[in-house]
Amino acid sequence: MRTSALLHNVAWPVVSIRPARGEKLPDLWPPQETIRCRSYLFGVIPLGTRSIHFERVDSIEREIQSRETDPLIRHWDHLIRVRESEPDVCVYSDDVTIEAGWLTPVVWLFACFFYRHRQRRWRRLAPHLR
Repeated sequence: MRTSALLHNVAWPVVSIRPARGEKLPDLWPPQETIRCRSYLFGVIPLGTRSIHFERVDSIEREIQSRETDPLIRHWDHLIRVRESEPDVCVYSDDVTIEAGWLTPVVWLFACFFYRHRQRRWRRLAPHLR
């Protein structure tokens, strides 16, 4: 869950993410670093350049806290958690706080759709991640 490759996999085809001009997406997400990327709705509609600050990438606690922003969204704070619920079974959660001014309800609706999509993709992928 800490790699750009897995983000591409679980976001596709709803959102496509590419490095911003002159930048490279890291293989592993770097704690306390900010990356810039361009995102596209369904691979073709540009959503602008997004800054993602990886505030915390904690392998022991199995948590990632990012603080994100783009031209439409002032704050997209995202906490990913993975907790073991029983042997060989885990619970994955996304906690997201969004602030996009008058667009917040629209962005919230999109986020609901997008994270349901991601959860489906994770469920299909999970048996192969060991």
